[in-house]
Amino acid sequence: MCPICGKPYSGSSCPRCKRVSRSSRSHGKRSKSQEKARKQANPWRSEYSKSEYKTARQIAIQRSGGRCAACGKVCAKRRGSSWILTGAGVHHILPLSQGGGNGSDNLVLLCVSCHNRIDAARRAAGR
Repeated sequence: MCPICGKPYSGSSCPRCKRVSRSSRSHGKRSKSQEKARKQANPWRSEYSKSEYKTARQIAIQRSGGRCAACGKVCAKRRGSSWILTGAGVHHILPLSQGGGNGSDNLVLLCVSCHNRIDAARRAAGR
């Protein structure tokens, strides 16, 4: 599995990703100033770095066995005593902005495509 694009390949990275320059490998990462503005606009994001949230995430991932709760795709791998996400995100069932919490009972593992689909539907319903 290529660590850059996630596609099956044996070796350090697939031939396609080796050709891509390092500068273009940011994969949509935000600059420090963009991240600071995002944290100011969404103060609940500071909770994501706390150990309670990290533990709750691991519990949610363990509960699903590393599989997407919507489609069943394997999207997390066990490494030692913790889970590593591979093309996935931990989704808040009830969003923090609507009063949801960071407890494991409000978290569910979703692959990127299901997470994007569910979040887009939630945004569309809010319009």
